[in-house]
Amino acid sequence: MKNITEQEAKVILSKRGHTNFVTVKFPKGHVVDTHEHSFDADIVIVSGSIKIVVADKEYNLSPGDEFQLGAGIKHSEFMGEDGVTLVSARPK
Repeated sequence: MKNITEQEAKVILSKRGHTNFVTVKFPKGHVVDTHEHSFDADIVIVSGSIKIVVADKEYNLSPGDEFQLGAGIKHSEFMGEDGVTLVSARPK
């Protein structure tokens, strides 16, 4: 498992042209039912783990992993045993 700081995550996202970031934390076992965003999602995992389910595909993400998802794509999120902290690029 790779260790990464919030600042390192922001650098990764800024290299992709993002300038607005939010750090998001969810507790262990938290579930976000199927939903969609009105913006493209671009995240970097800082600590813990999260499983993101898109259609019939599962993405199991841990520290240092990056994930992008287009606007309007339905997905659900399942936090791991230690919860998750991630940095997300957001539109201004």
